[in-house]
Amino acid sequence: MSTSTYIKVCAGSAVVWALGLLFVSPFAQAVEGLLLLFLSTNAR
Repeated sequence: MSTSTYIKVCAGSAVVWALGLLFVSPFAQAVEGLLLLFLSTNAR
């Protein structure tokens, strides 16, 4: 994969991820729950 294609794929996925977190409430809550689970299991 060329560099320009890689940059386009990364930018597109970042935009989709950010819009999903902003406008899709169940998706944002699921991500938040998974992050809290990860942080609570790895806390010292």
